[in-house]
Parts: sequence; C-alpha cells; structure tokens
Amino acid sequence: MKTALITTTVNVPTVLALYRKLGPDVAFFVAADEKTPLAAYEFCASIPNCEIYSPDRQRDLGYACSELIGWNCVERRNIALLEAVKWGADVIATIDDDNTPCGHSGVGGPYFWFFQRVLNTISETYRFDGLKASSPTGWFDPGALLVPQTKHRGFPISVPSRPVFEPVIDAKIGVAQGLCLGDPDIDAVTRIATAPIIHSVSELGRAGIVVDNKTWTVFNTQNTAFIRELAPAMFQMPGTGRYSDIYASLITQRVMRERGLYAHFGQPFIWQQRNEHNLLRDLRQEIDGMANIERLAVYLDGYDFDGEKPLALARIIYDNLPDLDFWPKIASEAALAFLDDMEAVL
Repeated sequence: MKTALITTTVNVPTVLALYRKLGPDVAFFVAADEKTPLAAYEFCASIPNCEIYSPDRQRDLGYACSELIGWNCVERRNIALLEAVKWGADVIATIDDDNTPCGHSGVGGPYFWFFQRVLNTISETYRFDGLKASSPTGWFDPGALLVPQTKHRGFPISVPSRPVFEPVIDAKIGVAQGLCLGDPDIDAVTRIATAPIIHSVSELGRAGIVVDNKTWTVFNTQNTAFIRELAPAMFQMPGTGRYSDIYASLITQRVMRERGLYAHFGQPFIWQQRNEHNLLRDLRQEIDGMANIERLAVYLDGYDFDGEKPLALARIIYDNLPDLDFWPKIASEAALAFLDDMEAVL
C-alpha cells in the first residue's frame, strides 16, 4: 500500500523534514505558488522522495483545472492531489506547512501508521469498533473533542453542539482527521474573540471516534487523510473563500454515505503554530460560508443516488450545484474540469 503526503506552500516547508523521518517511504507532493520563495525549492530538493511543482511545471502538466483554480491560493493543493493519485497513492494525507506532528519519536514513528491503520491499508480486515457520534441537531462538532471545547471552523454558527455517543462495530473509515493542538482550526470570529490555545484533548479524542454517516460534520485539509477512491470528492474549489475545504468535506461525506464509509476523528495529533493571518480578511472570506453551510447540507441530503462510483457521484453533485443561488459558477466549472483530470489519472 502506498501513502502520499500533499501540501501547498508560500514558505520554506521545514516541517517536511520531520514528516520524512516519521514516514521514510511516504511520497511528498508540494504544489508551489507564484509567491513561493526559491529557498522552498532548494529545501524540498534536500528531502528524499519529495516533488515540488513550480507554477511553470504545473502548467506543463496540462491539467484542465489548473488555470480555473487560479494562483496565490490554497486551492493549488488540488494539483498535488492529482499528482499523488497519478503516482498510485492508496492513502493521501494532506497538511499545512505550519502543522507539526507531535508525540512521536524514532524513525518510522506512528504518525502515518495511525492514518494507515484506520483507513484499512495495514490490514484488509480492519474495521473500527468503538464509539459513534451523532446529534439531535443533525451536526457533530469535532471541536467538542478538544479541551477546552472549541468550535471547528465551518461548523454552523447557529447549531448547538449536543453530541450523543453509542457503540459501533465494523465501521469502515474513508476519511480520518487528526486533532489539532496549539492554535486550532477555528473561524475568525472565535479567533478574534478568544484566540484559544489547545494543550489537550478529551479521552474520547485520544481513543478516537467515528461520526454517524447520516450526521453532518466538518473536516479540513490539515492533518487529514483519506482513501484513494474519495480523491474525486476532495476537490478544494475556487470562489468559496475559506470554505473551499469545508464545502469539500460535505461533498465527500455525501459520497461516503453512499459507500457506507465513516469519518474518524482522533490521533495522530499535530501542533499548529499558525502562520501570519489577517483576521479581518479571514472573516470576509468566511461570511458567505457561514450563511450557506446549512443550505448546502440540506441540498445534498436531497440527492437520491443509485450505486454510482465516487467520481460519478461527485460529477452529479457538481453538475447540479449551480442550482443554488449562492454557489459560484467558477466553483463548479473548476470542479468538473478537475474530475476530468482525475478520471485521466485514476
């Protein structure tokens, strides 16, 4: 089984040296951007089995979605995803360059092992037995697993967190997000108001839980891994501000529901020392998503599929999303081009 790590950066991604020690056999794919410094290319060249793609190299790949995605944006990560799939990755882990794995030591430490195990690539017979989260509100906030509890970015602001847990056996996992210590992934409103620093998770977070696949949750593209078959649904779309990964998480969950797959939250943990951000700019890029995340979930709940594979499911969804008055046209145009690219590399 092959594992890939993907990211995008406009910094020197020095943290990759630690990921390399923890995953000697993991292939790294880094999508650079127009603002990525020369030193980043030099650093990546010093890391074994690490491919960094300059803007010119990305253009030469000929992906139809590339120019539609645009430049100077985190959505360049999509090119790294395509390259990882083309390479043959069975598991794709996605990180940000300010995510530091914590609590591990020694060559081949367990960081990637956590993902590989729950995503069923170490043992074909592995299924998750433990706790399954749901909620009478229809939404589970993974921030409920942090100490103190802290609302995850993208979780609907009008929905209270009322988790309910029950036993589950033989749950097959499609996406696994490790919990974030330090500066967690929260919305700009929370960061402006309280700026929490997280030093601990609950015992539930340490043990790991899955979310009922008929209950909505949110996950991001940092410290998150997913199986190959879900790659078509994990497209980060342009035109959606800081909800590009959050919207992708809902679309992926809707596909997972058809496949009988679950989202897992727990280990491995990271420490995030957040890169410099303009919080007012972040807030502006979150307002539309805050207003419309629940509407997207209701719309996705309304689909009635009939056994299609993930790429076909994603294509149906993106074909129809322009029906929503808030949905940016460029988001679906780029997504459909990405799906054409994905079909070519799968």
